[in-house]
Amino acid sequence: MKSVKEKLNGVISPIVTPFVDQEVGYKMLEENILKMNKTKLKGYMPLGSNGEFKSLTDEEAIKVVEVVIKNRSKDKTLIVGAGRESAKATIEFIKKINDVGEIDFASVLTPNYFPSKMNDEALIKFYTTVADNSPVPIMIYNIPKSANGVMISPKAISELSLHENIVGIKDSSKEDIANYVNAVPADSNFYVLSGSITKFLDGLKKGSIGGVLSMANYLPDLCCEIQELYNQGNYIEAEKLSSRLCKLNSKISGAGGVVAVKTAMNLLGYKGMEPRIPLLPLKDKEIEEIKMALQEEGFIE
Repeated sequence: MKSVKEKLNGVISPIVTPFVDQEVGYKMLEENILKMNKTKLKGYMPLGSNGEFKSLTDEEAIKVVEVVIKNRSKDKTLIVGAGRESAKATIEFIKKINDVGEIDFASVLTPNYFPSKMNDEALIKFYTTVADNSPVPIMIYNIPKSANGVMISPKAISELSLHENIVGIKDSSKEDIANYVNAVPADSNFYVLSGSITKFLDGLKKGSIGGVLSMANYLPDLCCEIQELYNQGNYIEAEKLSSRLCKLNSKISGAGGVVAVKTAMNLLGYKGMEPRIPLLPLKDKEIEEIKMALQEEGFIE
């Protein structure tokens, strides 16, 4: 049986939810998973930001999880987004997705509807309550830009990392990732993952063990190669590849978010399809700019 570290050590793809005429394209999701099974990815994370989880009904979300469970290779780690605004609702949703089939971890976004009240005390109470009652280990999802500015502090992480059912954090904040790594006691079974390609290599240098990277939806093996090169001690090549992908990312996800990620997927043989309203499709000019960026890097002709 794999350890927590073995399950999280690598690149996780935050799976997108394809929509066609505003309905979930479950068959297209299945095709994406089957194709990604052949890559070096460590695993998948459906129902995150890239999965537009806030735009799904609970019924749709559960069916998305069913499709991923049914089609993923057994060696791929599965983290499922499960954050809700209350501890009670979060616990209930984790139990629902756990009833669908085997998942490894539940990713729990910081609650953020009452941002001024989300201090260390409140967040520690929230995550402790969820972890005490969750049937699967949980990971903390720290993304202030999408969570009303709420950011969990390294000080709170130092306490939460001691809980046996809290195993990691996906950090998509602007905080120095070293502050989270250094907050974790040496004997803790708790690990830090980078939440973007821009923090990925820096995170590895500072002690993180992997990343949940939107770019892994359309260039999965190259994202994995950064970590491979770093682990081999080939730091110059790792820096070169990281710089190349970060530059490309600034023209795709950095410029257009989830919708741009879906566009890049569509251009590179995956089924990103369209976003769900209120997100709008890119304009023709914006699609052309992404196409040109991929052409410049030799990814499409």
